[in-house]
Amino acid sequence: MNVKRWLLASVTVFVIIFILEMVIHGVLLAGIYQETATVWRPQAEMEATMWYMWLGYLIFAPAFVYIYVRGYESGKDGLAQGLRYGVIVGILLSIPQSLGWYSVLPIPAALALYWAVAGMAEVIIAGMATGLIYKKT
Repeated sequence: MNVKRWLLASVTVFVIIFILEMVIHGVLLAGIYQETATVWRPQAEMEATMWYMWLGYLIFAPAFVYIYVRGYESGKDGLAQGLRYGVIVGILLSIPQSLGWYSVLPIPAALALYWAVAGMAEVIIAGMATGLIYKKT
């Protein structure tokens, strides 16, 4: 394993997730979150506990890249491998997680759908970035 590329890809994935989470949840879905405000913690409490979410992504990013590295196939296009990997991880995580949250939270079905689509987009972009960065030498 090329540790330098693994670290670079891990940091890149963390940054991608950080930025996309801010755009998706802080901007694109802000209206629907306001409409369902009774479901969520108060804003001040969310801000105080936000570090738990970022800790989760700090754990996710290197693990995500490590799994990619273990399945990396030499001689094949990194971008295509990353795209495929992102789709698989998205199907594995984003769709079941969105369905699960829909089953236990009183939220509109549209929000669960938005979460599934956004989650898929995030890991596909992260997978493609990983594929472009990580190459065995």
